[in-house]
Parts: sequence; C-alpha cells; structure tokens
Amino acid sequence: MILLRELLGKHDLAFKGIAVSGSPFITLVNGRRVFKGHSVSGYPLYTVVGNKLFAGTAVSGRPLATLVGDLIFKGIEVSGTPLAKLSGRVSFKGIAGAGSPIVTVPSGNVATLFAATYHALRG
Repeated sequence: MILLRELLGKHDLAFKGIAVSGSPFITLVNGRRVFKGHSVSGYPLYTVVGNKLFAGTAVSGRPLATLVGDLIFKGIEVSGTPLAKLSGRVSFKGIAGAGSPIVTVPSGNVATLFAATYHALRG
C-alpha cells in the first residue's frame, strides 16, 4: 500500500562512493527528514534544520554536525579540522577537494549531501 504522503513528498537520494544509481544509501524527504535506504516512513535517522544535523526527530539542542560553507564540522564546532568537504555533487573526507568521494548526490542537494556524508562517516 502506498501512502499519499509518500507520493506527494519530495525525495532526494544519496549513493555511496561515486555511484549515481542503484540502491540509495539514504533518502531525504521534503528537505528535512533523513531515512536509511529507500525508506520514506517510520522513525528518521536524522533531521536537517538549516545548517545543522540532529539525531532522529530532534530540531533543537546540540547538533550532531554543523555545515559551514562547504565544510562539515562535528557538533557545534566551526573551526579546526572538518569532518568533510562538499564539492558540487560529491563529498570528500577532511579538507581534501579531490580523491575518492564518500557519497554522491545526483541532484546536488546540499542538505542531502550533508546528511549522507555525516552518516557515511559517523553513522
């Protein structure tokens, strides 16, 4: 049975590595809730609010990660060595802007890339 909210919701997919098709790593629903694989219902892994990533359905408190420009930092840190760098449709570990990508988001959606990168590194 397909729920109406699943048909009307905007889904964005992220894939591990350089892949752009196949089974997705995570799915972002309506630019906010992050689910594992193709799932679009149930309890989310993360919630994206602006430039912060929270666990589960939380939308306030201490974030798991913060996005500053194209860099992802752990928690509320916004300086020092980043966890990853976003570059277009892909992300790279640390400050590197080249090499083997951690995840790829075909649409280039920053929120999806942010959540997928964090999940690949820390999830």
